[in-house]
Amino acid sequence: MLLALAFMPETVAVDDLPNWRECRDCGLLQRLPQVPDGEAAICARCAAMLRRVATHGLLFGRVNAVAAAVLFVLALALPLGELHVLGRSDVTWVLSGPGMLRRDGLAILAVVVILTLVVMPAAKLLVTLTVLFGLRAARPHRWLAWLFGWLDLISPWAMLEVFLLGAVVAYSRLHAMAIVEVGLAALALGGAMVAMVATDATLDVEAIWQRLHGEPVAASLAGRSASAKLIGCTVCRLLAHADEGDRCPRCRHRLSSRKGHMGHAWALLLASACLYIPANVLPVMTVKRMGKGLPTTIAHGVIELAQAHLWPLALLVVTASIIIPLFKLLSLTVLLVMTRRRSSSRLLARTRLFRFVKFVGRWSMIDIFMLSVLVGVVRFGAISTVRPGMGAMAFCAVVLLTMGVTELFDPRLMWDAAGRDEQGVETPSAHPGRELSGAQV
Repeated sequence: MLLALAFMPETVAVDDLPNWRECRDCGLLQRLPQVPDGEAAICARCAAMLRRVATHGLLFGRVNAVAAAVLFVLALALPLGELHVLGRSDVTWVLSGPGMLRRDGLAILAVVVILTLVVMPAAKLLVTLTVLFGLRAARPHRWLAWLFGWLDLISPWAMLEVFLLGAVVAYSRLHAMAIVEVGLAALALGGAMVAMVATDATLDVEAIWQRLHGEPVAASLAGRSASAKLIGCTVCRLLAHADEGDRCPRCRHRLSSRKGHMGHAWALLLASACLYIPANVLPVMTVKRMGKGLPTTIAHGVIELAQAHLWPLALLVVTASIIIPLFKLLSLTVLLVMTRRRSSSRLLARTRLFRFVKFVGRWSMIDIFMLSVLVGVVRFGAISTVRPGMGAMAFCAVVLLTMGVTELFDPRLMWDAAGRDEQGVETPSAHPGRELSGAQV
């Protein structure tokens, strides 16, 4: 890997601005070195990824994206599984669960499942395919850059891999009451997930941005007002002389030096904290067999998996559905409080904590997808049925609200509050004696 070089703003010419970046995590402005194929450039201050170079990324990206799209369409058209109970059988599809959730009065939950399982993955694939094949043109259309800018916003809400884990938990619980046959849709979804992950892993995003921007960046930055300042675009990462609210010369999204949503982040965090208790106290679902059954909470589900000696799945559910939501609430509270107090303590550790919270947040949706699969497949009337409970609504709200907090919170504010000058160089009070100039490692 390569460390970037710390920024000395008075030495940078406009022609050289495309080679400079503002770290999204700590706000340090720095120059990217020449990165060889297969290597990556990381921030000199917080070790965030600034660029990963892959010479053949476009070709592999196109192949993987096409494969993912084909498999995803097949997954929606093929059966997800078949259940056999006392001589009766029923087939379930990917969309059966949302349909049953809507029938049972939880239309909002059904919409969330459809958005995260179908709409967002489809949107991510559509954007990826449109941009990758649009680059084949001699002069790519300007609107492709604007469209590509939405990929980072869509990706966290596309949850195919989370759904597959939820389906594994659901089918493990179903073995106690019926014979389960896994359908071809599960295999297609697994293949689509692998292909989408491979696409993300092989794309050189910076190379795509460079090809999407037709005119020289220096020319597009000319004519800025005297009040213009250096702003790093949070979408395409271009560093530009601009005013707050101007359009980025490369991706055409609005420029802002920092996200001004601390108040909104606090509101979402408080709402999710209030919902955490009902999410764990209210029943998530009611399983009835031969007309008998009691409502079960998340904790009851963990106990059932443990009693069935499915210890790995029990550990997975207790981690994703109980520990992680509580951990996120506590961690986000610490981040917000310490930023408000302008604390300079453990900035690097807090930045890494933010990255971890943002990464694990979506995995708490396992319980919601498990419920969607169960209500979609277990529908045998008096013999056996699964009904969703209001605890699922509260739990889903906790997951989505905490994800919203991570999207609204700007980790660069932690470094700003701790003491950093306008050009992005740390003041001595932040890290005394630390050298930020980069080197090969």
